[in-house]
Amino acid sequence: MSEETPVYENEQANGSSDNPKQDFELYIKASAIDKETRGSCPICHQWFMMSYLMAENQEGVNFKVFTVQADCPPKNFLEEGWSKKFPVVKARSCITKTGQDISGMMYDTFEELEVFFESINKDCPELKRRNAPNVAAMKCVEDLYKTFNHYLQGKADTAMLTELKKLDEFLASHETKFLVDDVLSFSDCHLLPRLQHLRVAGKAYKEFEIPKEFSHIWRYLADAYEIPAFKSTLPSDQDIVFAYEKKATKGPSGKVPKPTLEKFSYTTTVPKEYLDNETNRNGNDSDMESQ
Repeated sequence: MSEETPVYENEQANGSSDNPKQDFELYIKASAIDKETRGSCPICHQWFMMSYLMAENQEGVNFKVFTVQADCPPKNFLEEGWSKKFPVVKARSCITKTGQDISGMMYDTFEELEVFFESINKDCPELKRRNAPNVAAMKCVEDLYKTFNHYLQGKADTAMLTELKKLDEFLASHETKFLVDDVLSFSDCHLLPRLQHLRVAGKAYKEFEIPKEFSHIWRYLADAYEIPAFKSTLPSDQDIVFAYEKKATKGPSGKVPKPTLEKFSYTTTVPKEYLDNETNRNGNDSDMESQ
């Protein structure tokens, strides 16, 4: 557990009168395998990405990330009456856009986390959940992860393929790299962690791969793997697989993966034959390098 040593820490200037310093800590679930590195929770991953992007794009935002064993939280969590839900944000030195000092406040529900990030977000409109483009994108992707879980538990792949087709068509209809823009948005922070779980756990338990003909999804993933806010915050493949060990039914091989026996690896490649050259806005069809 990284209770004392963060697994990630950014360094930035102190901010300005227009953008006062926003200093907070993000507590996410630790790996279920080594109990130290970042775990497989897609919600934790989502808010890690949000923190990373806000720190990249708004002056004065500083944050640290600590991993916590969900079933064994730090002593100070219990002493201060904190929830055992993760992720958790602790505002160390934060001033809202309206001038309210929220230093010392703790946020642990999805709604509270959204309120916190909205309250300090001055320069990142793409990270606002309730702007029109994000609302439209969220409607497109909101059921994908649910259908994936049903598929792992033994349902036919029909509903999941329908959702993937809907996503592919949505991406095809937009002249942007990502769901709403050429930079990552709130809806991308929601989708990408879950899409990574679909790709990694689907392959491990069901020998499932996103169909090659969904070239816009493959291009979307290839572009996302080039963005540090996504690639550098990924959990290991082994942690993702382990997260579904008690949920997934056996796949075609009849075997259940044993992730704890493997060295950590990270899926960050897209076969270039899966990429449609006509949708390659960067003019680069090379494979993404593995982390």
